[in-house]
Amino acid sequence: MKYPLLALGLLLLANGAEAAPQAFQANYTVTAKGMNVGTMAANLSYTGNTYTYQKLTKANGLAALLSGDTLTERSTGSKNGENLIPTHYLNHHKNKRKDKKDELDFTSPTHVSGTFAGDAYTMDVPKGTLDAATLELYLMDALAANQPLAYKVVSHGKLQDYRFRKLGKETIKVPAGSYECETVEVVHKSGERQTTLWLAPELNYAIVQVSHTEDGDLIETRLSSYQPR
Repeated sequence: MKYPLLALGLLLLANGAEAAPQAFQANYTVTAKGMNVGTMAANLSYTGNTYTYQKLTKANGLAALLSGDTLTERSTGSKNGENLIPTHYLNHHKNKRKDKKDELDFTSPTHVSGTFAGDAYTMDVPKGTLDAATLELYLMDALAANQPLAYKVVSHGKLQDYRFRKLGKETIKVPAGSYECETVEVVHKSGERQTTLWLAPELNYAIVQVSHTEDGDLIETRLSSYQPR
C-alpha cells in the first residue's frame, strides 16, 4: 500500500487564507487497481485559538494482512483571526517492514527544525510556509476565495513548491453522494505522475475525491461520509 499512502500525503507562497475552514469529520475509502485497500479518517477541530487537523489511514482486507500499513498525519497550530498558522507537524508511516517519521516544528514564522527518517535538520523558510497537511486547508480556502493556488511547503526535510491548476467544474458520484466539484490538478515536475482533486463547494470545499496515477497504477481516495462540526 505504498502509493495510496503517498498519494494521501499530498493530500500537496501563502498570503493567508480568507477564512479558516469549518471544523469537520470526513471518512474516505482508498482503492488501488480497482480493489478496496484501505480507509482514511480526516478530522479538523478547534479549541480556543488553536487547531488540530489529523488524518489516519489504515490498510484493510488483504492489504492489512500483507502490509499492516498505517499512516498518521497531524498538524497543530494557532488560529489568528481567520488564518491558520502551523506550529507542529507529524507524518508517521508504519508497516511490517518500516517505521518512518517526518516531524517538524515552526520555531518562528521563518524558521523550521525537524527530523526526517532519523536525520535532524533546520532551515530558514519564507513567511507563510506550510506543512503538508495544512496545505489542504489552505487549498480549500483559496478555491472559495478565488486566490492563486501556489504554496511553499516543508516536506521530507525539504522546502518544496506546490502549484495547482484549475480544470473547471465537474459533478462526480462517490459513496457519500453526488457533488458538483471544483477540479484541480497538482502541477508535477515529472509527467510520470498525475494527481487530480475534486472539492465540493456545498461541503465547504472539502476534498471529495483524489485520483493519483504513478508508474501506471491508479489510486483513488473517495469520500464516504462528511459531517460538519
